[in-house]
Amino acid sequence: MAQAWRRLFARAAGAALVLMGLVAAGSSTGCQWLFAWAVAPRHPTQTVKAEYNLEAERLVIVPYVGTDTLFTYPAAPLEVSGELVSAIARDLKGRVKTIVHPVEVVRWQESTLEWPTMSLERIAEEFQADTLLYVELGRYTMVEERSANLFRGRAKARIEVVKVGAEHNPVYDAVVEVIFPEDQPVGVLETSERVIRQGTNILLARDILRKFHDHKIEVKGGEP
Repeated sequence: MAQAWRRLFARAAGAALVLMGLVAAGSSTGCQWLFAWAVAPRHPTQTVKAEYNLEAERLVIVPYVGTDTLFTYPAAPLEVSGELVSAIARDLKGRVKTIVHPVEVVRWQESTLEWPTMSLERIAEEFQADTLLYVELGRYTMVEERSANLFRGRAKARIEVVKVGAEHNPVYDAVVEVIFPEDQPVGVLETSERVIRQGTNILLARDILRKFHDHKIEVKGGEP
């Protein structure tokens, strides 16, 4: 188990540094927008309390992506789940003991065509998990609306937490929505779809996990 957590923490550290790496790459390849976004003045912060105390002996993350989105972004389920694993290792240390590998979940979904009709509690039992985090991507696009020449990541997810044996499920649900970059879209000649997708996935995972732990947010309108 110690070895498994070392791998998770290594991935978490990598995810925490991804945007820094993207900034460095951007500054050397002409992506000045990414550098400007990263070093923009920050506003005062305030602490936001967790909405739900997520704990698990064995957690399974189950993504759901619609057919149209899956056709355009076939790696979305695995990439989003992977970033969530990294965020859990970073932000819920000690509260989640083990996590079912995202590859195992995706392979099971591909071989179990009837899984969308199964109850989430039953799916958790399929993986011998006591807790399930369901992530349904209702919107997932990297192209700016009404434009073929601009990138901007937008992701909207409905999440549910299910506990096996709970009197009422889900024990928690919420909707999370992110935009990357938030301020303005980016020209397709200034960056790549991969950079935008990776940044969007990281922000989505971060904001989902923020539902489960105390965190600080910037107070918009405050003095930098």
